[in-house]
Amino acid sequence: MWREWPASIVTDNQEQQECAQAKTTIEGSPEGFFRPYPFGLEKKGDGIGKNEVDENKPDLPSKTDFPTTRYYGSKRKQLSWLRNEFASIKGETALDAFGGTGAVSHLLQDLGWHTTYNDVFQFNTISARALFSGATSKFSKFKLVEFLKSIQPQEGFISKTFEGIYFTREENMWLDGCMMSIKNQRNDIRELILFCVFQACLKKRPFNLFHRANLDLRQSTVPVKFGNRSTWNKSFTEHIVATYTEVEFAHQRIKNPVKVIDAGCATSIDTKFDLIYIDPPYFKKAKKNTETYLARYHFLEGLARYDEWGSLIDPTSPQKVILQPFSKEWTNKNDLMDNLRHMFNKHVGSKFVMSYVANEEPTEQELFDLFRINFDRVQLSRRSFTRALSKKQSFEILLIGQ
Repeated sequence: MWREWPASIVTDNQEQQECAQAKTTIEGSPEGFFRPYPFGLEKKGDGIGKNEVDENKPDLPSKTDFPTTRYYGSKRKQLSWLRNEFASIKGETALDAFGGTGAVSHLLQDLGWHTTYNDVFQFNTISARALFSGATSKFSKFKLVEFLKSIQPQEGFISKTFEGIYFTREENMWLDGCMMSIKNQRNDIRELILFCVFQACLKKRPFNLFHRANLDLRQSTVPVKFGNRSTWNKSFTEHIVATYTEVEFAHQRIKNPVKVIDAGCATSIDTKFDLIYIDPPYFKKAKKNTETYLARYHFLEGLARYDEWGSLIDPTSPQKVILQPFSKEWTNKNDLMDNLRHMFNKHVGSKFVMSYVANEEPTEQELFDLFRINFDRVQLSRRSFTRALSKKQSFEILLIGQ
């Protein structure tokens, strides 16, 4: 069993309570399943110091270098914690198998890994190519603003199909005009603009999702306890320019190239890597199956596949979602353990790092046991966090198998 125990620590009462909570949570686990010191304490250089647990406080540069996002499950706020955990892993090549926002790929390249990004969705793949392309050096903010000014709203697929569902009629027509104008741009510029459009769409949505219509919530005059009306009602142009500014800053900080492969399922990748990071969808105990990422973000996937969007939509769906199975997304909690075994067997000799949420399915114990069967050395660490629009305290777990 691989453990990392500090020689000595000093704790306050809150930290002692966290330690007691941690022991209670994992009672019955094998010896060494947890670090015998409060979660939130890590080694820093030659001494011991607190890791920042409050997700709303400033973080290390590795976090602030990466653009903000409203994407569910983004690891942006956990980058300093992940940086500490990845620092002890040796190797040269890394695969970010469930790439999502690209935050972990950004971290891995910053740590010197030869990084490959993969995601099952086209909109995420486009976003990653935009984030790691350096296209802002070829397409200035002035050029972006001029492009946005040139857009002529028009009645097209979005305005005809999504009337009264996600955005206002005027906004739908603007999106149609934008999508037609984007076609005239070269690929890297088109993908940069699309990434900014994706982020603008998320910001203008209550809950930042497309699983329900919710346009009536945005347009109502009743006070809301979630979200921000001023953000919802800002124009696409304002949001797009703001995102561009963050991407431009991130481009200046990229040290090493990231290879972005075509969208596909993680289990279909054959190339060997020294390190594979997996961040699969989380499955809640209380539900048979958690809402899929396709259900949450089908509108963005449609924008990414604008010319074929009409043929992908489920005609019986009130939200006009894209048909399942559109892709081999990991959507069944009963298959998750088998999917993990498949990945481990396919990439024997690779080191694996896995993010998951505590107290859901599979359990920490089940995941730990699976890692222990497949790896000589296993480390598990946890960190408390809160999600946007939720006051519930949760724990993110990180398993490392070598």
